Amino acid sequence: MNRITSFVKKNRPLQVLAVVFLSLSLMFSQAFDAIAATTKASSGEKSQYYISKDRDALNSYEGGMNNFSDVDPRASKAENEAKAKAKALKRQAEKNVKNQSGNIVENVRRVANDSNKLGKNIQNQAESVKDKFGEETENFADSTKQGLRNIKNNAKDAGDYAGEIGDRTVGNPLEGIKEGANNAADSVKRTLRDAK
Repeated sequence: MNRITSFVKKNRPLQVLAVVFLSLSLMFSQAFDAIAATTKASSGEKSQYYISKDRDALNSYEGGMNNFSDVDPRASKAENEAKAKAKALKRQAEKNVKNQSGNIVENVRRVANDSNKLGKNIQNQAESVKDKFGEETENFADSTKQGLRNIKNNAKDAGDYAGEIGDRTVGNPLEGIKEGANNAADSVKRTLRDAK
């Protein structure tokens, strides 16, 4: 009996009622949702489950998967504009070909004019290459002169530099001998101390 009373005290009746109420509401909402999904609405009524076949629908009813077309209905306007533009471009291209190839005298005159332009273009390009080559030659000459000046200055400084290095390397010979003798004496003392 103590167990039952402690269980009831631990789990309050309001908590149990809340759990039961929430469970029932979940079950009923799921059950009625399934019923609404399977039943068809009347033709005049538009619900969220009914697929409209009226004129006010954005997509036209075609049947098949999802009952609608896979093409966006707003794209048909852009598609028609693109087709019209393509036809106009095609007509213009045919007109250009016809105009250019129809008159032989005009074609010969056009080719002659184009050949004059070609000669002028070649001449302009040749002058441009000549100017660029001249500039590069001048830059190369200036750089070479600067390099030779640098080598000349370095050669002058090399004698002084070699003398400084020689003095630092050899130094004073008497000091080197004294330092060598001191090092030898220190090493003999260390050996004697280690032998003891």
